[in-house]
Amino acid sequence: MGSEFGKINWLDLGKGVLIAVLTVILTGIITTLKSGELPTLELLKTLAIPGLGAGLAYLLKNLFTNSQNELGKAETKII
Repeated sequence: MGSEFGKINWLDLGKGVLIAVLTVILTGIITTLKSGELPTLELLKTLAIPGLGAGLAYLLKNLFTNSQNELGKAETKII
């Protein structure tokens, strides 16, 4: 069970941060392997932008997903 439609809980936030960090790390590794050089601080700053975008996309997806993992559907009321 996830968070309710229109809400983000701490677990969602943690997963979003994890997605962002992993995106930066994996993109950095791939870029480093292609260039044959160690990553610089400038490269890491450049890679942080897609990482933040991936994390934000994950959080937006969770914001519009209900607790039954249905995208764009409001919570169903159980009587």
